[in-house]
Amino acid sequence: MLLFILACAAFTQISIATNGPDFATIAPKGTLIIVGGGATPPEAIELLTVASKRQNHLIVLPTANTNSDTSPLSTFRKPFEIHGTKVTVLHAKSREQAMEASFALPIRTASAVWILGGDQKRLADRYVGTPVEIELKGLLENGGSIGGTSAGAAIMSRTMITCGKQEPEISRGFGFLQGIIIDQHFTQRARQPRLHKAIAGNPGFAGLGIDENTAVIFKGRDMQVVGNGQVAWVTLATNGQTSESAIPSGTRDDLVRLMRAAYTPQLDNPRGKPVLAKGSIMAVGGGKMGQPLAKRFVELAGGSKSLIVILPTAAPEESPIAQGSSIQRLMQSGGATQFKVLTGISRKEVESTEYLDALTQAGGVWFGGGRQWRFVDAYEGTKFETALRAVLERGGVIGGSSAGATILGDYLCRGSPLGNTQMMVPGYERGFAFLPGVGIDQHFSQRNRFSDMELFCKKKPEFIGVGIDEGTALIASSKGADVLGPGKVHVYHPGKPVKLYASGDSFALAP
Repeated sequence: MLLFILACAAFTQISIATNGPDFATIAPKGTLIIVGGGATPPEAIELLTVASKRQNHLIVLPTANTNSDTSPLSTFRKPFEIHGTKVTVLHAKSREQAMEASFALPIRTASAVWILGGDQKRLADRYVGTPVEIELKGLLENGGSIGGTSAGAAIMSRTMITCGKQEPEISRGFGFLQGIIIDQHFTQRARQPRLHKAIAGNPGFAGLGIDENTAVIFKGRDMQVVGNGQVAWVTLATNGQTSESAIPSGTRDDLVRLMRAAYTPQLDNPRGKPVLAKGSIMAVGGGKMGQPLAKRFVELAGGSKSLIVILPTAAPEESPIAQGSSIQRLMQSGGATQFKVLTGISRKEVESTEYLDALTQAGGVWFGGGRQWRFVDAYEGTKFETALRAVLERGGVIGGSSAGATILGDYLCRGSPLGNTQMMVPGYERGFAFLPGVGIDQHFSQRNRFSDMELFCKKKPEFIGVGIDEGTALIASSKGADVLGPGKVHVYHPGKPVKLYASGDSFALAP
């Protein structure tokens, strides 16, 4: 990627809090199709067509066009009628008209909206803070799609560039995309300086500079660049400089990961040694977990009457309840009788009295499998994370399998929201460090992950690499570490041969 550095005089402290739930809220609802002007890429047109056919109704907002007050509305309708969908052109000639509740009602029956280019200030003056904005956001909340080009792209920011060649003039847009300032016609009109200055003046924001004939498509947090140009990603560093990287057409990424990579410190050094003063950790390498492992976990939690809190929040969206029930049955086979399954992922839920009280009473906490980034988004930097640490301080046990094992470590291996093939992903590098100083990988022998761990240890030599086979547990406490289960635990100390430990082996993780 290309890198451009611009020194910026104006700088204040970055405002985004480094915690999972707040970062996760950056992701937009529904689908956004953001075009940098010029020709709309075919992929964007196709997506808009499919989206509009869901309710067979497309809304077109032509107000940014300087001729919209005088031209017949059919002028703006005809280009979209070729898609075979009902098209409604919604245009208010005054803000007073836009403030009428009935004016915006057609948006409720549509599944897609397209905002034409022109002058974004016209859009803001007519519609920001009116029922139109409210209905547009409601459409997104219900899974609808909103697209726009040029001015229709810029208006999607809350903090919006209205004009200015070198010095950006800022006003308020719709805010479909939180924490992002959008600029368009980016390369073609040499708008790099103004976007950099806009980001320098708004710490904690990131900039999207979109070329003509190019679109950024957001489906929730999933981000894709299509078209003939590229997109500039502009962020602000703690030294007061803005940096710019190029995102070429064809790239797929995750918006939350990008924001986290920009505004959370990179994890270069361990946050301690893998030595526990109190409590225990049980990390299982995924796969089928036998009754002996469940029994050992229940013993470490304080016995059959101790409360076991189950966290199935790394599971895919449709299955945390089912996973929670499965883990409960497993723990019952180990003798447990008291359970609390917590599926919430919002800050409001995880910091609720119900959730915090459950951890206060818990003798053990179990993290389920799935994708480890979901744990970060739910708990990082919250009172819930603090309460988890208190479980260890009381002498309890925290365990997990697969993704639930990796999150226990210091470095978060395979943290990408886009898949589990990348060992190290900027933005999702931090585990909860219940077991400091290590990076934990799972399904180790079964998925032939040896070369991945070797790469991790080469790139991050300050960390100890731990690879755990399926059905096998690494159990750490103040007494050291031991292994339980049919497989092996593979320990990679920097500069030393790999050590393999089997069930019944005891050893010290710290060199």
